[in-house]
Amino acid sequence: MHKRVLVTGGTGSIGSAIVAELLANHYQVDVLCRSQQSAEKVPAPAKVVTGDISAPQQWAEHIQQIDVLIHTACGFAEDMGSIDRQFLQAVAAQAALRSEPLLMLYTTGCWTFGSQPGLINEQSQPQSIGDFQWMLNNSQWLATQPQIRLRRVSPANVVSQEQQFAMPILHWELERHGQPTIPDIANLAWPLVERRDLARLYRLVLEQGEDGEEYIGCASHIPAVTLAGRLADNAVKRVAISDWFATYGTWTEGYGLHQKLCSEKARTNLGWQPEFSGA
Repeated sequence: MHKRVLVTGGTGSIGSAIVAELLANHYQVDVLCRSQQSAEKVPAPAKVVTGDISAPQQWAEHIQQIDVLIHTACGFAEDMGSIDRQFLQAVAAQAALRSEPLLMLYTTGCWTFGSQPGLINEQSQPQSIGDFQWMLNNSQWLATQPQIRLRRVSPANVVSQEQQFAMPILHWELERHGQPTIPDIANLAWPLVERRDLARLYRLVLEQGEDGEEYIGCASHIPAVTLAGRLADNAVKRVAISDWFATYGTWTEGYGLHQKLCSEKARTNLGWQPEFSGA
């Protein structure tokens, strides 16, 4: 029988693709949902677990019933790091009561590497933007927990074919300005991965990955002006990235990074072959 997997953030863009991928491959899937509205999005035969990562004490005993935890839930409030740490502490406490260690896939991301002049792979030294340093801190703490078998997935900017491979912020900016808009940064290109390709990577990391290892998921790199220009016929507008900070938050610093990501490890070790390049 396939393993039983709990997915946090399972109704979001990344998580819902993971749920669909796991169900298609005959896994038993549980989805953490904090509202009835979220629960209604969960496809059968996945099961709803009512709860919120910000209040893990209310549902954490469910950890005893699963084999794998895939953690994709993340807010963008100022306390997102402390909420994540509180959640991980509750998970570790439950894992300590298990007879067998809990396999956990933890999501970090390309922004934890910061801007780097050369090719970025899993051996590159992280230089995280400030708003996401907590991902590194929390994953490092998680790695010290004896009853957790940790594997990390670091996605590029996650996009969908349905949204023309453009990140949500580009659609927000199109609505706000009435024309495509990007940060005014020379030679800016974004590393991308389509959500369904990323979901396959998570499944492969679950099935074939090694404990303690990180796997970068990136399918392509597309110039920002090219990607934004596909959304409308009028010219692409350039704004200071500080405008994005003021409008959406300083976490948008990630969109100003210069990054060239390498997924050779996922391709070679796991056989991951992304189908969507966005080109």
